[in-house]
Amino acid sequence: MDQSGVSKTRRWCAGVLSALAMWASPLYAVSLEKYPQLAELADRLDGVEGLQGQKMKSWFRDAKIQTKIIDAMNRPAERLSWHRYQSLFVNPASINGGIQFLKQHAQILATAEERFGVPAEIIVAIIGIETRYGKVMGSLRVLDSLVTLSVEYPRRSKFFSSELEHFMQLVAEQGLDPLAIKGSYAGAMGIPQFMPSSYRNYAVDFDGDGRADLLNSVADAIGSAANYLARHRWAPNEAIVTRVLNAPEGLDDMVTRKLSPHSPLSSVRALNIPVSGDDADEKVGVMRFEGKLGPDYRLGHHNFFVITRYNRSQNYAMSVFELAEQIASATGN
Repeated sequence: MDQSGVSKTRRWCAGVLSALAMWASPLYAVSLEKYPQLAELADRLDGVEGLQGQKMKSWFRDAKIQTKIIDAMNRPAERLSWHRYQSLFVNPASINGGIQFLKQHAQILATAEERFGVPAEIIVAIIGIETRYGKVMGSLRVLDSLVTLSVEYPRRSKFFSSELEHFMQLVAEQGLDPLAIKGSYAGAMGIPQFMPSSYRNYAVDFDGDGRADLLNSVADAIGSAANYLARHRWAPNEAIVTRVLNAPEGLDDMVTRKLSPHSPLSSVRALNIPVSGDDADEKVGVMRFEGKLGPDYRLGHHNFFVITRYNRSQNYAMSVFELAEQIASATGN
C-alpha cells in the first residue's frame, strides 16, 4: 500500500474509533427542553425548604444521563443464583470485617439493640453488605443516578422521580452539595445506603450532634438502620429463619417467590417439619434456594420479610441472615 493509501486507512480507522467511542460513551448531557419534567419539578419546588427553581435547573443541566446506570438496573446482582450471590456477601472477608466492626462499635450497637430491638449482628450485616462496613459507598453521583432513572427508565420512572424530589428536599434540609454526593446506581447513599425518601423518613441522630448524618457518622448509620427495621415492624426476640434439613415431598408446592409469609405453621407442621411458634395461624414463607449441592429449603418468619423491606430480594435477606449468624457465632452474641 502506498503512503496515500496508508494515510487514508489511518484516517478511516480514526473516524471509526471516534464514532465507536461516542456510541459507547455512557454520558449524555441533560437538556431541560428534552426533559421538561425536570424543569417542572424545579418550578414546583421553588421556594420549598429554601430551594430555588433556577438553581435546581442548573443542577439538572449539570447532571449526566448514564447508560451504565440503566444497564445495572436491568442486571441486578439479586438475580444471580443463590450460591453465587451468597459467595459475594457471606465469605471470610465479610465475616472478619463484621467481627471487627461489631467489636469497634460495640457500645453504639448495644444501645441501638436496646432501643430498637434489632440484634446488633443484623445491623452489622446490613452495613457490611451495603457498603463493606462504610468503606465502599458508591462512585456514581446520586444526582446522575436519579435523573437518569427518572427520565430514561420508564418502568420505574414514577418511583425515581419521587426520589429525585426527595433528594432535592434532603439537599436543602441537610445543606448538602447535590453535585458532590456519590452513591449507588439506584441513588442510595451513605454508610447504610438509604434512598433519599428513606433518609428523610428514617434517619436518626444517634451520636447526639443534632444532625442525622448518614454520609459520615457510623453511629447515625447504625441507629438509622435499626430504626428502619423497627419502623417496618421488626419483632424483637422472634425467629428469622428456620432451616429445613430433610425436605419432604409436597414442600415444593408451598414455595413462594413473594416477599411476604403465606403458609400457615399448621400446614408446614403437617409435613412433619419442626418449626418454632405458638400460634398455629402464624404464617411463614417457604423458600427454595439453589445451592452448590442442590436445593436448599428455608422457612422465612416475619422478621425475615422485614429485612426484605431494606432490599426487595430473598437472596439479599438470606445473605443478611447468614452473615449475621456467622458474626454472632464468632463474637458470642
